[in-house]
Amino acid sequence: MARTLKYGKGRGSIEIDGAQRDLILGTIRAADPSIVKVLEDQTEKLAKDSESRWIIRQPKYGESKGSKYQHRTGIRIVPPYTIEAFVENTAPYAWAIKVGETSQNTSIRQGKRLAAVTLWNPARKSAQKVVEAIAKETVKRMKKI
Repeated sequence: MARTLKYGKGRGSIEIDGAQRDLILGTIRAADPSIVKVLEDQTEKLAKDSESRWIIRQPKYGESKGSKYQHRTGIRIVPPYTIEAFVENTAPYAWAIKVGETSQNTSIRQGKRLAAVTLWNPARKSAQKVVEAIAKETVKRMKKI
């Protein structure tokens, strides 16, 4: 299930919660539950995989700020008629974390940005899977009509 519901994109977006969130998500799911499920499942998988590959700062370089555990998923409504699923790391510095030469327990090359390797590259690759799943669901619906 989407944990977050946003309206708009970028700095002008707002987060919707409470009863309004439940009402809007319920409406979206009622309109097309199979597609929403595909989007939510894929973003949850991306967040889980990213969290498992996220490296933690070694104690000798200072205390970790816990960015590994700041992943969240959700659905964004972008006017006029677009619904997007998203996964993000909410740590304000997450985009800047680079893999160091002494990073442990990782197969990610030194100097690579962690968010790019664990979030954005897999998201690009999974986009085709989402398109295929949505197409399959659409064809299945068309056959019923």
